[in-house]
Amino acid sequence: MKVLIVLALVAAAAADVSHLFGAQHHHHHHEVAQTLKSFDSFPSAQYQKPIAILRQVQDNSGLGDYKYAFETENGIQVQEEAVLKNAGSKDEAKSAQGSYSYVGDDGQTYTVNWVADENGYRASGAHLPVAPEIPEAIQRSLQLIASQPQQLNQF
Repeated sequence: MKVLIVLALVAAAAADVSHLFGAQHHHHHHEVAQTLKSFDSFPSAQYQKPIAILRQVQDNSGLGDYKYAFETENGIQVQEEAVLKNAGSKDEAKSAQGSYSYVGDDGQTYTVNWVADENGYRASGAHLPVAPEIPEAIQRSLQLIASQPQQLNQF
């Protein structure tokens, strides 16, 4: 019985069914060919000359400290250095600082200076917004809260 089923499947696969599709089948081939031809009409991507690196410095002590910098011909400048503070202790932390500059679409050079350490990431730049000062009354409240002993809520 299994042999009969296999033979029936082979016969069905080998059968010529092109007469069932008629002209519609041939039209499909022309449609695919036309679609493929239309892809050839798209312009290819424009080649852009690679941007040269004018200066590059890399220094890694292997002990957690490093320094690197680079400058490109299109005005990008990057520099960063880091030190490992309190090495080997429970308070060990990496402290990094640096800056980057680039020329914006408006032709102006933008510079961002930043620090990343145990206090988080902080960035500054003439073009970046600055948070308003904390009002004096709020600052006093925060200091008062910080000076109070911590109490656990017993709910």
